[in-house]
Amino acid sequence: MSRVAPAPGRSALVLVAALLAVLAAVGSAGAAGPGAPVGKRYVALGDSYSSGPGLAPSREPGCGRSAVNYASRLAAALGLGPERRGDWADYSCAGATVRRGKAPGISIPDQVRWATQERALGPATRAVSLTAGGNDSWSGRPHDALSAILAACVASGPPCGPGRRVGPLAQLLPEGLTALLPTGVAELLAAPLAGAREDDRWTTPAQVTAARATARLAPAVASIREAAPHATIALVGYPQVVPTSGRAGCAGPLGLGWSLEAGEVRYVNALLDALDGALRAAVADLDRPGAPVRYVDLRGPSRGHDLCAGPDAWVSAPVAQGLGFLGSSLHPNRRGMDAFATVVERLVDGTGLRPAVLSRTIPRRPGTGIAVATAAALAARR
Repeated sequence: MSRVAPAPGRSALVLVAALLAVLAAVGSAGAAGPGAPVGKRYVALGDSYSSGPGLAPSREPGCGRSAVNYASRLAAALGLGPERRGDWADYSCAGATVRRGKAPGISIPDQVRWATQERALGPATRAVSLTAGGNDSWSGRPHDALSAILAACVASGPPCGPGRRVGPLAQLLPEGLTALLPTGVAELLAAPLAGAREDDRWTTPAQVTAARATARLAPAVASIREAAPHATIALVGYPQVVPTSGRAGCAGPLGLGWSLEAGEVRYVNALLDALDGALRAAVADLDRPGAPVRYVDLRGPSRGHDLCAGPDAWVSAPVAQGLGFLGSSLHPNRRGMDAFATVVERLVDGTGLRPAVLSRTIPRRPGTGIAVATAAALAARR
């Protein structure tokens, strides 16, 4: 009996189809099959310190969400595949608050709702990370959210903070001389020129409390637990943004510079220290057996890597644009995001997030004790 010859190219087409099927199976390894638990293994939430505004390439420009933020670097290191199509998803968005405020905006519960509706957050989720709190209201005063206060302090003009004076004399005198203004009755006489102190217009460190942090975080944590009952929640703190002491100042593009008076440095650091302590205490209060919430400290590891640290900076210096700053200003740079990913990675090792075949960690920078991922090292693991 004679055999029928295959049509020209048919064998090649069959082979290509088989290869595509294999690739499709590999690419969808993180996707839930019929009857499988819903949820990506890792979901990232949070504000601009999570999303990475100004860092190219951008994944979602409307949210300032970068493809090289710490969640992306962490997912690459863990071999979780492409965002959304792999076994992780990123819903972080610049400007997000921990809880819904009166003004329109995005909150962590909003991000949780989106992730749940898109079946990214669910029973199969093992880790959720977020950085948030810097955009929230803490005092109800005109200068309230820490992010806005930081921008106001860096912007040129009279000194910022509760001791600020807004009169014409205060505009002309540096802090050192303004502090010598007369007190008591003499100060009342000088007030028309020096201006009144703005003690009741700025958030103070004492107002950034653990009780307020817990009240803000509790609904967000509850919504995450409801959607992803088996997930470890990692609240990632904020880094050292400005130097720890002294007069801060460093060069910007084309030699342009900026500076903070010593008192402003103390004020900003006191606020960030208070936020760090409040969030840490809130996490301890919200932690539950079987539903863990962990705090990831960045203040300590980032000391010495503030925006004036030159090539060692983990935070971008401010770059003016009109009446404000470019999106990357006062936010983590690529080096910072790599470092943050390493710190978070230490936590997720115990959550079951890391695939069993991956035992390598992001390489450490020799002599620092701080693990810093390089783009080459992360790319090599993809």
